[in-house]
Amino acid sequence: MLHRPLEKEAEAFLSEEKEVHSAAEAIAGAGDILAEMISDEADYRIRIREMTVWEGLLVSEAKDEKTQSVYETYYHYTEPVSKTAGHRVLALNRGEKEKILTVRIEAPQERILQYLERKVIIRENPYTTPVLKAIVQDAYRRLIAPAIEREIRSDLTEKAQEGAISVFGKNLEQLLMQPPIAGQVVLGWDPAFRTRPSPQADPYLDWTDR
Repeated sequence: MLHRPLEKEAEAFLSEEKEVHSAAEAIAGAGDILAEMISDEADYRIRIREMTVWEGLLVSEAKDEKTQSVYETYYHYTEPVSKTAGHRVLALNRGEKEKILTVRIEAPQERILQYLERKVIIRENPYTTPVLKAIVQDAYRRLIAPAIEREIRSDLTEKAQEGAISVFGKNLEQLLMQPPIAGQVVLGWDPAFRTRPSPQADPYLDWTDR
């Protein structure tokens, strides 16, 4: 357990060669390394993703509320990530691509930070606990949260596209399997006439036969 201020401990790591000129720089460098280690922990990522999917919200806002568009339904829109239908995911993606909407995932941040703090801060210490809490927040907000949001939105988009293709296929199958129209003449056009040989290519071809 550390029994003196962290700044005093950090003085041992000052180095002109490594361009660490102050205790604050040494602490900041160590913090960056710890944040990367927290971010790279697979178990943390899995748990945070689960929490975000089951407790997070998909939120969209209009970039300009005065703009008239087909996306007005989504100008102030919030829905649980776990319940968002595929067609709404695709609509939000289109609105975002056309720069009409801003779309984000609102995660249960406080619960996630509490979870990470329990994992990282093994015991309370007046010198290290405040620093470790700041490192946990940095690891989540700067590294973990953006990556998790990209993963979840990519997964939502992939599932929505697969669903749209499946629905289109079923609708097309039903259309093609419809029986002929009773009592009506159906005209068919043979496109092969474009590929038949010309009289120049075949002198024995009589065009009147066509």
